[in-house]
Amino acid sequence: MKRLLVIAILIATVLTFAGLLEDIQARGVLRIGQDQGYMPLYGTDEKGERVGFEVDLAKKMAEILGVRVEFVIVNWDGIIPALISGKFDIIFSGMTITPERALKVNFTIPYLTIGQTVLYNVRKFSSPPRYSELKDMDKLTISVQLGATGEFAARRLFPNAKIITLETMDEAAFQVATGRADIMVVDSIYAQYMAKKYPQLASTGELLTKEDLGIAVKKGDLEFLQWLNTFIRWAKTSGLIEELKEKWGVEAE
Repeated sequence: MKRLLVIAILIATVLTFAGLLEDIQARGVLRIGQDQGYMPLYGTDEKGERVGFEVDLAKKMAEILGVRVEFVIVNWDGIIPALISGKFDIIFSGMTITPERALKVNFTIPYLTIGQTVLYNVRKFSSPPRYSELKDMDKLTISVQLGATGEFAARRLFPNAKIITLETMDEAAFQVATGRADIMVVDSIYAQYMAKKYPQLASTGELLTKEDLGIAVKKGDLEFLQWLNTFIRWAKTSGLIEELKEKWGVEAE
């Protein structure tokens, strides 16, 4: 009896694994979870359209699946619970692969490797501040995005600093631009993008951490996870990722 029950559970599990990929193709829509913006990976243009490196990559993914893509925008600190509750199919939102997050979701192989760095106001620092200088400052105010790896790195590397948490990266960067924060700890891609966009901001270029970005799916969606890994390998070997990095000015390893 127990053996029959185990076999029944295994069959049901296999059917569940195969379900998401089939569901996406049947409904004709790939739903992707992102937060508001993390340019040049993703954001919204003046026409209200989603744009960026990951947006183009997601559209190619949907094209191969024969479906259209739909972006579901949520706050970053709630993005994993939203995936688990079924609000969208995947998180394709510049998410760093960490052991803590992998307890809740499954990750694909990495599609980009980046690191945390410092974004600073050139009017406050006459030269790029090094980590060794910043960690010894008596009073240091750091802005970060709530729940992002920049927050985790800031709290670990600058235990005596005042940490200001904001809902979005843009809000955190604005604190530095207006002088309300001394620095922002943030992904190197975003720091380089903001340094090019605003003359009062600059990136030190010093990597405080090294991180891999991956696509997250719910636990159990193994067949779809395998397909996503195949897509990422193809996007790398075909040159698509390098082409999109050049198009959007993504500076990553």
